[in-house]
Amino acid sequence: MFFDPTVVARYTAEDVRQTHTFHDGEAFVGYVADRREGSPMGLAFVHFEAGVNFDFSWPYDELSAVTEGRLTVRTAEGVISAGPGQILNQPRGVPGTFEIEERLRMVCVHHPTFQEAAGVSVEEFGALSERDEEPDMSASPRGPEHSGGFFDPTVMQVFDSDDLTDWVTVDEGSRAYVGYVADREQGSPMGIAFSRFGRGGVFDLVFPYDEAAVITKGRVTVESAGSSFTVHPGELLYMPANTSAVFRLEEDTEAVGVHHPTFEEAFGHPPHRS
Repeated sequence: MFFDPTVVARYTAEDVRQTHTFHDGEAFVGYVADRREGSPMGLAFVHFEAGVNFDFSWPYDELSAVTEGRLTVRTAEGVISAGPGQILNQPRGVPGTFEIEERLRMVCVHHPTFQEAAGVSVEEFGALSERDEEPDMSASPRGPEHSGGFFDPTVMQVFDSDDLTDWVTVDEGSRAYVGYVADREQGSPMGIAFSRFGRGGVFDLVFPYDEAAVITKGRVTVESAGSSFTVHPGELLYMPANTSAVFRLEEDTEAVGVHHPTFEEAFGHPPHRS
């Protein structure tokens, strides 16, 4: 099995097997995992070449971590732009237009999974697309009662780690910090957080949720279940719930973590509170 939902593992764009290309091959979506593989979140690498433009509206909530390049998104609320190290939040049912200004690479995580949202698997969707029989992918956006706040689940937003002012200290000596962008309290179905770790830190961790982490700077060596591997920028680290792993920081490292269920659902209280 390519993706094992019980194993801590590293994935790259070259590893994916479920692919979909469009815009004359200038756009590529490669799924690492979805519901069929046992993941509670859709996990995919997305590549666009410069000049690709298209309208979209997703049937799920998606978080995209930009690892290379830049894109502009036009929405009813205005124009936003995302570049390396930043994340783009795309709430379900909110329309927009992607304008790709330069070669773009992103890692995307969404909930619910593609199969749960579309009613067909990624592979089945590809076959239907070839016959111009794509299923209805529309979804209703959240109402205005959910709007407002730093994180707004009714509009598209771009976040940078420097936007955060509330960081939790994991270990002061190792310069390890976590800052949440959103969790259940903010209306997100996934926990979304930035993390920073100083070189030389060593952490033995077990999470009560499934987490997908995208390394945006530095590198970390991971040891779990007798295996060892190093994760580099632009790569995806998958950590199943209740599975231990040791993390050795080879350099000052930054990452974006997305997990399901949310922190509040897993621990019984919002992050940053006890």
